[in-house]
Amino acid sequence: MRLFWTAFKFLAAFPWPRRGATTPQEIGQSTPFFPLVGLCLGFVLVLLNQILESYLESEILGVVLVSFLILLTRAQHLEALRRSFDAIGSRGGGEGVASNRVGIAGILAVMVVIMLKFRAIEVMGEVRGQGLLLALVLSRWSMVILAYGSKSTQDGVGRILMEQVGGRHLLLATTIALILVILIEGRPGLWIALWVSLLTLLGGWYLHRLTGGARGDDVGTIGEICEAFALVLFASL
Repeated sequence: MRLFWTAFKFLAAFPWPRRGATTPQEIGQSTPFFPLVGLCLGFVLVLLNQILESYLESEILGVVLVSFLILLTRAQHLEALRRSFDAIGSRGGGEGVASNRVGIAGILAVMVVIMLKFRAIEVMGEVRGQGLLLALVLSRWSMVILAYGSKSTQDGVGRILMEQVGGRHLLLATTIALILVILIEGRPGLWIALWVSLLTLLGGWYLHRLTGGARGDDVGTIGEICEAFALVLFASL
């Protein structure tokens, strides 16, 4: 249970359980529980959806659900998405963007991801609950895949965290994620899981070609992209 709560506090903004600061080693060891944390966050959104869906139009409800998810996660992965795309944009030519500066590439990436989530959640209708659960489980699983399959290109916390993710962590995270996917949506969910894993592997390959590996921000970035991707795929079923 200690590792589950470590993962929970790392991925969510809840103030409990109250513990001392966690180390990158502990966070790396807790990665098998990332899909379960996604499930818990999904349940919160499902509950909110059930409370509000009788009172709000689907367009407004989509905005409310995505906004609440941003609050639940402290927008930390959206910030990682912004920094990653700013870094990629600066490598493509022109002047570099400092880590504390906001570039146009990062802003556009965040806007596109958020708008995809808004629209996908809006059109799901009666199966919105399953879609939310599925997307949040698979997005957290994708973070483990990238962390395991990538060479870290940064020193410090990101490198330590990624070096802690071994084959057994990926195997356990995959087992948990696929069991949850089957329970949530069955065979269609497994197809979505396949596409999410392929997108993650493609992202890892691209990062290795571009920079020789991945950074801690890239792990959060792939989680955001795969979350939007899974929502869009589910909405298209």
